[in-house]
Amino acid sequence: MNEDFDLYERSGLNKEYLALLEAEQFELDPDSMPATRPLPADVSRSALCSSEAGRRLVKDWEQAGGFKVHLTHVQNDVGEIVRSLGSVREQRVFMAKFDRDIPEPARYAVYDEIAAGRGLYVGPASSAEIKLFASTPAGRTLMEEWGSVAAERVAMLRSRAARMTANMSEDEADDFWTWFDNLEPGPVAAIFRKLAG
Repeated sequence: MNEDFDLYERSGLNKEYLALLEAEQFELDPDSMPATRPLPADVSRSALCSSEAGRRLVKDWEQAGGFKVHLTHVQNDVGEIVRSLGSVREQRVFMAKFDRDIPEPARYAVYDEIAAGRGLYVGPASSAEIKLFASTPAGRTLMEEWGSVAAERVAMLRSRAARMTANMSEDEADDFWTWFDNLEPGPVAAIFRKLAG
């Protein structure tokens, strides 16, 4: 580092040194390190390619405009959701439970839905759908926030949930929705806000 800084950076030693410093800092104070720092695209690709479901997701994203573009979009959206959940410790617990409780193919279906974005226009939700949505604590909060656009946002959420569920097996969908139904209202509202647009 002191003798040839260009070589130090080109050889990747700068990243290695940074990782060591961060690990040391994490040991001293876990809450001082951000819980949502995204992995580099090559590291994410390698991790995903360790399973058939992950390889399929990488291939799909490559064919739909580029792996890195989709990965960045998902990392940004997930990071935004997770950062809204409270302390770094609460964020880490949320992410650990998601990774532990949701089967890998279902997690990838969630990532793929986030990458897909809102998609096409959907007609407004019916009054029965709105009433059902508003019967939950998160739904009540969001109905107040959304006001006149609530019917469109509820319909968007229903559309995205249906698309996501269609990309999971029945067991995977059961595991995902069980996990989701057991979330506190705050995380549910944060997820709904992001997915509804």
